[in-house]
Amino acid sequence: MRDEILEEFVSKEPKRFTFKIGHHLASSLSGFIAGAIFASVVWVVAIYIYRLLSN
Repeated sequence: MRDEILEEFVSKEPKRFTFKIGHHLASSLSGFIAGAIFASVVWVVAIYIYRLLSN
């Protein structure tokens, strides 16, 4: 079960990079974008709940 969830977040593209830094950079960039989206969703929900409770 854990491996199935992990596969949703880890890309298994057959793309080969000339340098290892290219692979690490691509993985880091996709992780950063996923983290930014997740953090944005968390903040939107937190602000929404705060506004509901403050009224």
